[in-house]
Amino acid sequence: MEKLSDAEMYTWDFLEENRSKVQRSSITQIAELGHVSTATIVRTLKKRGFEGFSDYKNLLKRHHQTDQQEIKGLSKEANAFIYKNLDEVVRTINLLDGQELSHILETLTTSQTIMIIARGPSTGVADDLTHRLQSLGKNAVSRYFDSMMDYADKLTADDMVIALSSSGTTPRILAAVKKSKRQGAKVLAITCNYQSELAQLSDFVLLAYKSKLEKSALLGDAASRMTLELICRILLDLYAIYQEKGSIMN
Repeated sequence: MEKLSDAEMYTWDFLEENRSKVQRSSITQIAELGHVSTATIVRTLKKRGFEGFSDYKNLLKRHHQTDQQEIKGLSKEANAFIYKNLDEVVRTINLLDGQELSHILETLTTSQTIMIIARGPSTGVADDLTHRLQSLGKNAVSRYFDSMMDYADKLTADDMVIALSSSGTTPRILAAVKKSKRQGAKVLAITCNYQSELAQLSDFVLLAYKSKLEKSALLGDAASRMTLELICRILLDLYAIYQEKGSIMN
């Protein structure tokens, strides 16, 4: 699958966010709702591996039939919050791009040092990624506070930064990324926000889907980082394959 442009990323996001409307609408109606052209919709879907709009609608219908399963005895609200986890996982995987992953793994392999930066609850995800990369033989370090700025000064064009940020707007992370790029380091952003400054600054982006279905009591630092963890786990598994085979492509 080819990498999506910003306009195509917006279109894909709109289609995925409005699945029920897509299933009962024509491509012209969806284009009007999303303020995009029918050509952009078709081009976006072809890049995501579909033959066209009808092919995409048929897949949604099949998924809808599967999604009708519920845990007996639970309310509709409870079931909705349980199955949003499945939705996040599936839609995060659907955002992956094989060519982008291959370029990321090539850079990861050749980088001398990998600095992984995060703030707040994402630091736990960063720690796990750091330790697992170390176990795979990489010189990986985690930096969370002012030390990320100091360490960025030491980076070179032979190094890489992995920035974990759900919002992609954390000021300290953005500052560290900008400094790292001035030093010549490559930057991989793992974020839920493709429109963020972090995504625009980075050389590579892996997008994690975050459901808008979230209890207000769990917003902010208590919000789930599950899809960020999923992306990191996928990256690690693919890196192990890349080490063994020299490629992840056919």
